Amino acid sequence: MDILPVGRLSAVCALPVLFLAASGCVRGGGVAPVEFGDRFEAADVPPVEVQAIIQAEHRRDAPRYLRAAIRSLALLTPWLGPYPRASLTIVDPPWHSATTAEPSTVVLARTPWWSSPTAMAPELAAARGIARRYWSEAVNTGALPPWFVDGLVEYTARRVVIPLFQGDNLEPGYAMLEQRYFGGLVPRFVRVRLLPEADGEPLPAYRANRRAEVVGPSSPAEARSLAAKTVLMLNTLERWVGQPVCDGVLAEFARSFRAGRPTVDDFARVASAATGQDLSWLFAQTFGGSAVFDYAVTELTSVPDLAGGFTTSVVAARLGDGLFTGSSAPRVGPFESGRGLTILVSFEDGARAVEHWDGRNTRKTFAYRGPSRALSATIDPDRALLLDVNQTNNSRTLAPLTATAATRWAARWMTWLEHALLNYSFFV
Repeated sequence: MDILPVGRLSAVCALPVLFLAASGCVRGGGVAPVEFGDRFEAADVPPVEVQAIIQAEHRRDAPRYLRAAIRSLALLTPWLGPYPRASLTIVDPPWHSATTAEPSTVVLARTPWWSSPTAMAPELAAARGIARRYWSEAVNTGALPPWFVDGLVEYTARRVVIPLFQGDNLEPGYAMLEQRYFGGLVPRFVRVRLLPEADGEPLPAYRANRRAEVVGPSSPAEARSLAAKTVLMLNTLERWVGQPVCDGVLAEFARSFRAGRPTVDDFARVASAATGQDLSWLFAQTFGGSAVFDYAVTELTSVPDLAGGFTTSVVAARLGDGLFTGSSAPRVGPFESGRGLTILVSFEDGARAVEHWDGRNTRKTFAYRGPSRALSATIDPDRALLLDVNQTNNSRTLAPLTATAATRWAARWMTWLEHALLNYSFFV
């Protein structure tokens, strides 16, 4: 879909911040917010007037809020259909003050007073707020668990922000890491890219609470873990079927339940029908319980043999109870069913061996005889299974990079020490 922004960005009210703060002539003695406007236009859909009401301390970021709003409409319109209203207003709320939301108004989450441009805080706030409103108006989410809706919103927001971030920065990532000091007041830019499928809140909650029950989570921590699991699940689905097909799943889900109350099981059925694959093996393992995925390469040996070559042995293991099989069909005798996992073995002469495994047994051994010694073995080298709770054990090497590992750990320790000294200096 082609976006044709009108490009009429205008400040409606922009007064000097210090003057207003000194005069106290606005509500609460603060500074009046500013308003900016733009329009979303695309082929075959009515235009949408977009307004942004931004607090004065965020005035310089107002174009970024609007840019994310336009991009959110551009992404979600093919999935969910035309936006149901002729106008959309996003509101950057003031500190410690309630904001009433009208049907055409989306109140965003509060962003920090200052943030690094590459942290993408304004864009993420706008994308999350619009995604939540758009999904709730396109689909009756009353029967969906709140954690599933939260995960769907976060997945959508990251899809919105990725091209905005990568338009100004090199791939990959959707934002740069930002650390904050003194109660979160002062930001510090860190040149570490956040990957949409692996980093940033709430994803760490998944590995911290990996056994969260999908039926009635008992605590906010479990609900947050399940929201993170949903984000990882949607990214895993995207990698398994491809992004265009995954987009088709979301569009078909919205179309099928525009007037209904879908459940997670309904989403699974739509995904199977839209892709032409039986994906019950994936949804049963992820949203059907609290199974934990953990696959690893537990052994790698490559020793000289009497013929002058090398005998190599690789052991892949399933350490968790989650099964990433790639197929719902059961095994037939000793024959595997499914190609869920890939094992890549690299050799010193540049040769590579690629194997597939249905991941059902607790372990499987692969043996090779050849003229060259093995260098490394990796399970799931393309990281299709993003739900794996421990990806550090996914590979083994016979040529360890000890110097690189030492440098990384030393850098981590120096960063921790720097943070400790900075916080200590505040009290001295």
